[in-house]
Amino acid sequence: MHQIALHEHNGEKKFNALLTDIPVELDARDLGFLTDRFSDALEKRALNVVPSEHVDSPSPGAVVSHLRTADLKTLSQLLAGRLVESQRLNAKTGLLVVADAVLDGTPGVLIAKVEHQEAMQAEATTLEGGLRSISIKRIPDLVFGEQTRIYKIAVLQATDKNPVGIQGFLADIQNGGGFANYFLGEFLGLKLADEPEVLTERFLDKMTEAIHQSSLGADEKIEAQAALAVDIKSNSSFVDAEAFIRTHIPPSHQQDIRSAASARGVPMMSFTKDPKRISARLNNLRINLGTEISLVAPPHQIGSQGQVRVERDPSSSNGELYDVTIKGVPLESVTNSRPR
Repeated sequence: MHQIALHEHNGEKKFNALLTDIPVELDARDLGFLTDRFSDALEKRALNVVPSEHVDSPSPGAVVSHLRTADLKTLSQLLAGRLVESQRLNAKTGLLVVADAVLDGTPGVLIAKVEHQEAMQAEATTLEGGLRSISIKRIPDLVFGEQTRIYKIAVLQATDKNPVGIQGFLADIQNGGGFANYFLGEFLGLKLADEPEVLTERFLDKMTEAIHQSSLGADEKIEAQAALAVDIKSNSSFVDAEAFIRTHIPPSHQQDIRSAASARGVPMMSFTKDPKRISARLNNLRINLGTEISLVAPPHQIGSQGQVRVERDPSSSNGELYDVTIKGVPLESVTNSRPR
């Protein structure tokens, strides 16, 4: 670990790397705690990354060299210097963590940046005379706390799938809506393996599959599918699968949908969206009913808050029949159409 500290001199701010000479030794309990934190972040929020041809960074080559020669000190000090060069001045003092790691049985390098947080520690004490009290102490350099979200983590591994020879995964816990460009590009010399438009299309297609295969009722599936299109078309620059599930899927079905979506490759984190490849598919939602009846309407008009409502038929003994109601719309015309 190396400290990346922000200093100010004569009104000028700059970062310096306070390099260490020996590795940090952790006991089994502390190592397990860190491993769990990093594994959880990667499992829930990581996206594939590959070397970028648009950034001249020494980091990818240095990682490849370490994987061949096992010189962690040289690698970590080079990365610390590169982070000092790349980091924005609005960042805070923190730690750069570089470690050998194994992911899915394959050796790799873990690179994490963690910023300090402040906290107050409360401890019960007994004073002279048996009086009990609570002492409060400020902790200015807290890292890796249970609620700490100020860190970025990457795991890089050797590969023969690109000329540079590495690929990996990156999770930016600090930026819920994406990745810090300086960390991904200038520092690590990487880019996302999939462009935002590819991720957005995958999000629509695979979340649709997860909704369709679930045990949701037909009316709930329609509500969820309409909400999916509305979320992607919204003015927000990001989409988030976890937020979508929490907001639009009934609680008793959320884990089912979450597992199915994750198994199908849905990015289970917030990412920058680009719906241009699927924009035409988002304008309308088609509901196919029995007896050769179908209905097409804008997604925001379908569901309990819209003019097209689908509800279970109370007279249906097996719960498989539904009433479709269209409320408060003018009848403009009736024409013949081609069969589906």
